[in-house]
Amino acid sequence: MVPGRPRDGKQGAVSHPAETLHEDVLPAPAPPVVRRNHVGTVSLLCAVGGTVACNLALAGPLPNEVWLRILAAGFEAATVGGLADWFAVTALFRHPLGLPIPHTAIIPARRVKIIESIVNMVENDWLSPGVIGARLARVSPSTLVRDWIDDASHVERLGGPLRDLLRGVARLLTEDEVARFVDRALQRQLRELPLDASAGRWLARAVESQSANTTVESLATSLANLASRPRTAAELHFWIDRSARTLREGGKRLLPFVLRRKIVQRKIVEAACDYAATELRRAASDPSHPFRRGILDGLRRWADRLAASDPAALAQAERLRAALVESLEAGPLVRDTLVRLRRELEEQLDDPHSGLSALVDRTLRAGIRELLDDPERRATFDRWVRSTADDLLRRHHHQIGLTVRENLEALDTGTLVAMIEARVGSDLQFIRLNGALVGGLVGVGLATLHWLLG
Repeated sequence: MVPGRPRDGKQGAVSHPAETLHEDVLPAPAPPVVRRNHVGTVSLLCAVGGTVACNLALAGPLPNEVWLRILAAGFEAATVGGLADWFAVTALFRHPLGLPIPHTAIIPARRVKIIESIVNMVENDWLSPGVIGARLARVSPSTLVRDWIDDASHVERLGGPLRDLLRGVARLLTEDEVARFVDRALQRQLRELPLDASAGRWLARAVESQSANTTVESLATSLANLASRPRTAAELHFWIDRSARTLREGGKRLLPFVLRRKIVQRKIVEAACDYAATELRRAASDPSHPFRRGILDGLRRWADRLAASDPAALAQAERLRAALVESLEAGPLVRDTLVRLRRELEEQLDDPHSGLSALVDRTLRAGIRELLDDPERRATFDRWVRSTADDLLRRHHHQIGLTVRENLEALDTGTLVAMIEARVGSDLQFIRLNGALVGGLVGVGLATLHWLLG
């Protein structure tokens, strides 16, 4: 069969560019090292040596020994048999003694036909759609999958692409569209937050919880740090100067004069900042500090008023919410939060042993097990795998022969012959041994029969 010609309605090896690999894509393998087996050669040498020895003995001291004549006939027949099989075996791979004898070097001369025969045998006999389909029918894909996921390393490999997908989704968190969506959703939730007696009861429970003390402690610590910042002192200087100008414009003289003195301003600002920072840090560490008690008591009273549906408290809550929604600049906060969330997600997903990666693997395994534990779903899965495999096999079955042909045609003749000889050469040597043995036995038998017949 000529490569590239349509075969059984399918496109050949070189007629379709998309199905043809370039020559440099399939590098020819190095010729295999042929491990020579010298059994055949040794048997032939033994036969020749035996023939020479017997004839020398007959021509010399033992000219009339019948057994020696029978043995000589056996060695001669073994020599003929060994030489004949040596010629036959050698003729498969090359010209014997380099002589271009007809019908020798069979494999190099029939290279194209041999390749086509191998392709046809593999594609249409050994790996035909019927053979593969029958094999698939005896296999339970669901059982194979269940056994496969019992190995934790397999689940980790299976979860790798899923973690990659989650990393790709995590990168979307820093997109402007996502930040704007979260900003709008946050403001919408604040607007739709119910302000009624239930909100008061919730606030009362929150004030009595341990988290309230923790929140007030954090607030006091943050305010203490704010009071200690140099920028806070600079702003206080600005406000003192502004107050002094306002008082002077109002007709005051003494107090603006005192306030505009730099040393006075510095003393006032240092005293105010130091006192505020000290008291706030005490409030953060002392649960009974008046600042902490005042905040919590005020929240309790306001929560009780909200729980009692006090109109004034509800109006205050509504004004507080409106002011919070209008003044809230959630954009930068949302973006910073999303950036930190993305960084944390990527760090967790990059580590296959992190808690999040373990959750992905555990959820993946549980989902597969839940699917395959149900007999009906398992049967449906098996049918789907078999039908999909059968469809792909019938549509792309010619790729099997195409692959075999391309790999064989990529080999030069010498490499192909060496590969075949490396795999069957040792067995062929035993054919030569058998030829010598059978020839010798036939020779002995014929000589014995000749002697018996007189």
